[in-house]
Amino acid sequence: MRSHIILPFIALSALLTLGVSCQSERPTYTGPDYILFSSDSHTIGVVDNEEWFEIAVSATRTSSEDRYFGVEVVASESSAIEGLHYTLESNTLCIKAGELTTAVRIQGHADNIYINQSLGIKLRLVLDDEKIWEEYGTDTEITMQRCCEFDINTFTGYAVLTSSWSMQYMNVESRLVHTHLDTTQENTVVIEDMFYDGYDIGFRLDSEDRLNPIVTLCGEQVLGSTGEAFGTVYGNGELMIGNTMGYVSYFGMCEKFVVIYSTIYVEEVGTVGNYVNILEWISDEEAERIMREGL
Repeated sequence: MRSHIILPFIALSALLTLGVSCQSERPTYTGPDYILFSSDSHTIGVVDNEEWFEIAVSATRTSSEDRYFGVEVVASESSAIEGLHYTLESNTLCIKAGELTTAVRIQGHADNIYINQSLGIKLRLVLDDEKIWEEYGTDTEITMQRCCEFDINTFTGYAVLTSSWSMQYMNVESRLVHTHLDTTQENTVVIEDMFYDGYDIGFRLDSEDRLNPIVTLCGEQVLGSTGEAFGTVYGNGELMIGNTMGYVSYFGMCEKFVVIYSTIYVEEVGTVGNYVNILEWISDEEAERIMREGL
């Protein structure tokens, strides 16, 4: 699979056909003028019907003239339907004189895609034969995934917490907890009395990459007392919780859940272990039922 940017293959071809500029003394590509997609695969997260996404197309050389060419959908190898699931802005592309790039613009139709549904589109550039770099071809594959727009308030209110810690040390698989926003830190949620009364735990949500949203605990925090957890005092008596190295915590916007990998330890004593915690937000009505009937 080639890179998402054109620079690596320009560098590769430059090794084969080097020329040197007298002014800059830098290698200059002097090979054929090819046009191709900058990457052979893309994944886009569709949250509404308005956003446009750009699929980069690159040339290996500049030209003194505008270069026009086409792009078509390979319908037989696509699961998404043009006009229903997405729209292409144009089937004609142009790399302007003196430039190296242009883009296919595509708009997703979120209303016609199920939550978390993934659909595929295969695009093909329509080029003269001499513009085709056989090693890379003319195709790219796009995966469209339906996402939900980020709303921090989704993660407030009542949630069911299922944790390997509570299973091991509290003889409880799941428990009802309440959460609220931390007004002093952006995109931060506080779990009230996560495991033990009086000990709240905060975590931060990062939705910059909507396809891979992540969660981090807000630094090292006191989870409870060793006396309450183990029936005796260890170290300074404080049971600590922090992020687990090597594991990425994440959340699901559409499904209203958070998965937090945590390391629990006692300072100057040692690590108790690594534990996974899953929070699933529920309605007030469901919370009231759980309070009456239990989980």
